[in-house]
Amino acid sequence: MCRWFAYISPTEPCLLSDVLIDPKHSITHQVNDHYLPRLLAHLPDTITAQHEADARNRLLNADGTGVCWYTPAFSEFEAGVESDTKPNTLRPAVYKSVQPPAGDMNFRTICTNTSTTCCFAHIRATSSTSVVQTNNHPFLFGRLSFMHNGVISNFVSIKRQLCAPLDNDTYAAILGGTDSEHLGALTIHYLTSGRGTASWDEEYTTAQLEAALHAAVKTVVELQKKILGPEARPNSLNLAITDGTKMVCYRFRNHDNEQPPSLYYSTRAGVTLNRKFPGHPDGGKVVGSRRAEEEHGAHVIVASEPSTYKEDDWTLIGKNQAVLVEKDGSVEVRDIQYEKTWDAQDVIQA
Repeated sequence: MCRWFAYISPTEPCLLSDVLIDPKHSITHQVNDHYLPRLLAHLPDTITAQHEADARNRLLNADGTGVCWYTPAFSEFEAGVESDTKPNTLRPAVYKSVQPPAGDMNFRTICTNTSTTCCFAHIRATSSTSVVQTNNHPFLFGRLSFMHNGVISNFVSIKRQLCAPLDNDTYAAILGGTDSEHLGALTIHYLTSGRGTASWDEEYTTAQLEAALHAAVKTVVELQKKILGPEARPNSLNLAITDGTKMVCYRFRNHDNEQPPSLYYSTRAGVTLNRKFPGHPDGGKVVGSRRAEEEHGAHVIVASEPSTYKEDDWTLIGKNQAVLVEKDGSVEVRDIQYEKTWDAQDVIQA
């Protein structure tokens, strides 16, 4: 499966190289290395926890790199617009490459010279679609960014019907062939009520973002049940969506005991991942005194795997849970209550 990393803070920018390249277990190293603390299987003894972890956390993720970061540059230069009068002037810039990140000099140059209060990064492991830039995450819709780790089972069988609800603008924004981008488009459609590109720059609450993710996943499961019947297989859907000031992440698998791919969050690791503060993994290439740890601003990191080996800084997100990050950096983790609205047959049995 793919690997992804998300950082967001209301006040504290990160240097992209500090969070994506320098750490000993940064996403750059997760191409061929894994660190999955506290990931426990809930399976019979005949299937081991190691098997469960390996099944949805594939070793090699070498089918492309993508990173988006939020910047106010466009708003600051747009004619006639005062950036301090708009509710959200941040917009995503994106870089995508079919190369793995470790050997991509353009990726390294961008990361070394770019800071941001919000970024998404992704390394891809394709299941079937082409290794091309347009299939790399994150996917952008106006100032909204979306990425996914996992798989929509039997995607080809439901692809046409999954696209049916989409308005023309959202359908036209799909540039590649992945299940992930189609799921992102469906999420945007539900979020914006199908009102097209004009609504992609509006302000939405975390509750609205979560509801849109839920509606998209529900549509997938219902289409699979309708079209495939008993042949429907469970889905692994680790999803993330942001507008640059708030974020919702979603860890889901509709199987009665199997786990989704790994997903963790941290509100402390950003100190280690910022060279202005103690403990940075490069050993300290900063002139002058470092800041005290308590000076670090509120921040949240959500990632397929911890970027540092400080296990206590990271919390494993539970199966079928969502993480909501508000503008002030506050975090809420809550259960996805799909059982209350979906038929029991939507949960695949062992």
